[in-house]
Amino acid sequence: MLFTLTAAGAREPRPAAQIPIPLPDGKKITLQQYRGKVVLLVIFSTTCPDCVDNMEMLNRVQKDLGPRGFQAIGGAGDDDAQYTVSGFVQRYKIGFPVGYLTKEQMIALADIVPGRRPIAPIFMFIDKRGIVRVQHYGDDPFFKTSERGTRLTIEGLLKEQVK
Repeated sequence: MLFTLTAAGAREPRPAAQIPIPLPDGKKITLQQYRGKVVLLVIFSTTCPDCVDNMEMLNRVQKDLGPRGFQAIGGAGDDDAQYTVSGFVQRYKIGFPVGYLTKEQMIALADIVPGRRPIAPIFMFIDKRGIVRVQHYGDDPFFKTSERGTRLTIEGLLKEQVK
């Protein structure tokens, strides 16, 4: 599933953008409030089958690794995500915060630069200091074994000492 963005690409490592992510209940979260935890921000589409599979996988990872300092966060980038994300969360019983993003917020969070269009989902692994360390787009070979790669990346970041 392609997002309707004109460009892709990202610098890593880089500080995570501090952009509020609106939740369906009207509250907003930022990545900064999770400083000290390893965060996986997933930018996804509610209509993308691969995104659904990965969100369900992240439910398992959140349950397993959450007690050790991991936090998954979702940001739906569909044009109508503000209206569909609540139903999506209920339907798939997502057990972590999921909000919605405008095109501009997606570009800023994922550090989209000219070069290629991003394919959903976008996984952004953020360390305990709030630095985006690794980022994968949906067409990356990483997604052939996304649960294994996700767990290995998170485990590695969890082991790092904050300086």
